Amino acid sequence: MPRPPTMEDVARAAGVSRSTVSRVFQNHGERVSPDALIKVHGAAKQLGYVHNLVASGLAMRHGRQLGLLVRDATNPAYGHLLAEMNRAVESADRTLISVTAFRHDYGTAEVDGLRRLLGQRVAGVFVGTGVTAAEDLVETVTSVPMMIVGRPNEHPRIESVSYDERTHGRTMADEIAALGHRRIAVLTAPLLYSRVFALRTRSLVERCAELGVTTVPIDLLPVEDGVVRALEAAREQGLTCIVCPVDYVALDLLRAAAARGTRIPEDVSTVGFDGMGDGLDLLGLATMRLPVAEVAQRAVARMDELLEHAADAPGPDGGSGAGAPPPARHVVVAGTFLPGRTLSVPPTSRHR
Repeated sequence: MPRPPTMEDVARAAGVSRSTVSRVFQNHGERVSPDALIKVHGAAKQLGYVHNLVASGLAMRHGRQLGLLVRDATNPAYGHLLAEMNRAVESADRTLISVTAFRHDYGTAEVDGLRRLLGQRVAGVFVGTGVTAAEDLVETVTSVPMMIVGRPNEHPRIESVSYDERTHGRTMADEIAALGHRRIAVLTAPLLYSRVFALRTRSLVERCAELGVTTVPIDLLPVEDGVVRALEAAREQGLTCIVCPVDYVALDLLRAAAARGTRIPEDVSTVGFDGMGDGLDLLGLATMRLPVAEVAQRAVARMDELLEHAADAPGPDGGSGAGAPPPARHVVVAGTFLPGRTLSVPPTSRHR
């Protein structure tokens, strides 16, 4: 594995002294000419260099800032995650800087957001997004502790405290089967759209197969068309429940059903995932509620441990420094099923 680039590498690539590079990254570019600033930042970007604030002690001297890259905050699940992470970080006597990626930004947009966070001199960074692959994330951050929050992760070099989406999918399958459903529709999306959606639906489909429940995949995208396709498939193929991978899709389905005169759950049941939106109890949506607060608290507590290790571990010269990181831990926390009126017994069972 190639070694991470150093400050000396950046200096050589930029054609400046190491002290100039140090002033750029440690002193906000004080007493550095605009031309040198451009050269240094250009070389750092080309080499993939990120300044090690923890090893240098800057994180402790200049503040206790942590960073959070979060997916579209208009999604209630991510909005609640942002709020709970702020609350947990403040309780740990630190501050949180956040960058938001929009719902339809993929890949490079999130990586760019992560780099912007690192430029804010954070001591550690949390990644709360279901899109960018862990392999891409690990190549972005090499010098500060990084942790995935919310979405499941098994990468050996990235810590995570996540929602137990495998259990969520299986639990939902159990609830659907227990009411007597035997043929259901499952709205599916490509992995690029959401790794969380993919894991939820895959786990649900696997559990349904074990329970003898037939699942019919329906293409979700675009959402306004996908929910209509699901309603039509339910009517034409006798499917008695439609599984939506997230609550906002279930709400779109409820709107489409009302517009078409389809009764929920009299004609077909539906369920969602997340359980975070206001008013879901009034709508009676059956869903899985994510354990957002617990995940945030456990993630911040673990980040504190990682930062303490980075500050206390002996460096190459025997003094304090970053040292070798501890083995990555992957913690999952299961949420709870919220029953609702949208999930009922199949119409054939109701009429017996």
